[in-house]
Amino acid sequence: MLTNRALATRPASAAMKSSADGGALRRTLAALAAVGLIASASAQAPAAPPAASASDAAPAAASPVQIQENAPDRYTVVKGDTLWAISARFLKQPWRWPDVWRMNREQIRNPHLIYPGQVVVLDRNAPGGPRLMVEDPNAARPTGVVRLSPQIRGEAREAQPIISIDPKDVEPFMVRNLVIGAEAFADAPQIVRAQGERVTMAAGDPFYAVGVKPEMGKEFQVFRRGRELRDTTIPARPWYRWRHNEPDPQIIGYEGEYLGDARVVNAGDVAKLEVVTTRQEILIGDYLIPTPPVEQPRYIPRAPDAQIDALVMTLPSGVQEAAKTSVVTINRGARHGVELGHVLAIFKQPQTFKNPRYSEPTLNWVPFWPKQQATESATLAIPEERIGLVFIYKVFDHVSYGMVMNTGKEPVVVGNRLRNP
Repeated sequence: MLTNRALATRPASAAMKSSADGGALRRTLAALAAVGLIASASAQAPAAPPAASASDAAPAAASPVQIQENAPDRYTVVKGDTLWAISARFLKQPWRWPDVWRMNREQIRNPHLIYPGQVVVLDRNAPGGPRLMVEDPNAARPTGVVRLSPQIRGEAREAQPIISIDPKDVEPFMVRNLVIGAEAFADAPQIVRAQGERVTMAAGDPFYAVGVKPEMGKEFQVFRRGRELRDTTIPARPWYRWRHNEPDPQIIGYEGEYLGDARVVNAGDVAKLEVVTTRQEILIGDYLIPTPPVEQPRYIPRAPDAQIDALVMTLPSGVQEAAKTSVVTINRGARHGVELGHVLAIFKQPQTFKNPRYSEPTLNWVPFWPKQQATESATLAIPEERIGLVFIYKVFDHVSYGMVMNTGKEPVVVGNRLRNP
């Protein structure tokens, strides 16, 4: 269900050290090339394989990858497995799997790494930290014996790679809201009348709209213009520069609140449509947006390449506090380096409060007497605390939607900061 990266072309084990082991290294590189984990083994020298380029290599981890205490040395992939579930067998932080798979950008965009029946091997002593790799079933064993098994002749279907995360695990928690500019609402088709004297519309009810063009198709999603999304990190416009025709620089978009789906019945200047499904009641004045193509994104939860410093702008569910599986809107998007599948850490802001132990020295109240230094500070500060993770599942230019994960007792609120985990 998610997206993106590939593996660094380095030796699979630190045990390959001397020229006497050159043949074993060549066989290992050939095995990795056979399963598509590296481009080619023939062009690499046995003693000094080339290092991955800085543009393709995965970013250095901020902290060492932590292996599960009961992590197996080998695991056979079965149908229904996901990359996340397999990584969770080996890692305490499954979203760190690009580090141990040595994935680069191309593999993260097309992460067809492993297939049912393959064996995943954990190399705990690999250069650069623990590494997961796929074992080549045709590689010669240390004894020189090749194991053969009976085979049935036939045409095999193309193998289906396992997915990153099962879509069923995240879809129930995801809102279908959009981030839309003010000009987009001005050009969008709009509901102008309901049939009869209805005030609200539900599934099966007809209505009329203007601005529906033939090239838009017949399937539409119904949205309502919601809250403005204001980025408080952008300097506010001085009052004397206010103009009716100049947008506020802090407003980076508006929330388009998803209401349901509709289908064109009769086209025309005033088109007739019918409500197909509803999530909320539909009203006169709501907007229509052509239904986008159905996609199955391949989410690859991972840390961002660039340093991200963001804020929680809104909680689309309309509540004051968010907990696990809640949706949040952040003020960073594709233009800031945020990508589908990024995982960001949520931090509670530092808090300053009066020190109950503080006491003003008595002599400081005496006029013209030299001021005395108090033994305790007048205020105390609780340092910034990490309270959870956010998984990014929808990205726009300036705004992204994320799902809260792994929260503790502290709730997530508007204004919390988000940075690289």
